[in-house]
Amino acid sequence: MDTIKLILLYTSPYSERVRWAFTFKGVPYEKKDYQPGVDEEEVKKLTGQAQVPLMLINGEIIPDSTAILNWLEKYRPQPALMPTTDKGRAQVILWEELIGGALVPQARILVIGRCLRAEQPELQQRGSYFGDKYQHSQKAEEQARSAVERVLTGLKHTLEGQNYLVGDTFTRADLFTACSLNLLKPAPDDLFLLPASTRQMYVEPLAEDPGFAGIFAWRDQMYRKHRGEAVKA
Repeated sequence: MDTIKLILLYTSPYSERVRWAFTFKGVPYEKKDYQPGVDEEEVKKLTGQAQVPLMLINGEIIPDSTAILNWLEKYRPQPALMPTTDKGRAQVILWEELIGGALVPQARILVIGRCLRAEQPELQQRGSYFGDKYQHSQKAEEQARSAVERVLTGLKHTLEGQNYLVGDTFTRADLFTACSLNLLKPAPDDLFLLPASTRQMYVEPLAEDPGFAGIFAWRDQMYRKHRGEAVKA
C-alpha cells in the first residue's frame, strides 16, 4: 500500500472535500494539520503556493483538491464518485466549478467579516489575517452576500423533487456542495464537530431564511448517508 500524506486545514471545505472522498472510497492516509500563518513557508517550498489541501505520495506532490480527487478516482475507481457518461461527468464538473469558484470564496468573505466584528481578539486576528489574504472589504462583503443568495436560490430549485444534483446517485457534485455549505451554516456537531466559538463565525443569517431550509436539510442527509463517520479534528 502506498503511503499517502495529506496536509489539511480542518475547517476548509476544500480539505473536507478530500477527507470525505478518501473516507468514501476507503483509502487510508496520514494527516498533517495545516496552521495558517505558521505552515505557509513549508507548503510554499513544496508547491510554490500556500494553499491546502496538499497530497504527498511516493515523492510526488499534488496540490489542489480537484487534482487530488482526480488522482483518487483513478487510484480507487470504486465506489465511483463520477458518473459513467460524458454528460454526467460534465454536469459534475460544472457544479464543482460553481461551488469552488463562486460559493466558497464568497461565503469565505462573509466568514471573514464576522471574525473581524467578533469580540474575541483571537477571532479578530484570524479575520485580519484572512481579510488581507482574500481582500475583504465592506463592499466585497455586500457583493458576496448577493452572490451567495443567488447560488442558494439555484440550489433550492435544482434540488426540488430530486435527491442528488446529477443523476440518481451520489457524486462529487453533492459531496463538494454539502461540505461547502458548512461555511454558511455548519452541520450539527454529531456530523461535523466545531467548538462553539468557531461555530458562531460560520453562521450566516441569510442561511436562516426558511426558504433555504431544505438545502441544509439535504446537506445533513448527504452527511448521514454518505460521509461514513463523524468529522472530528
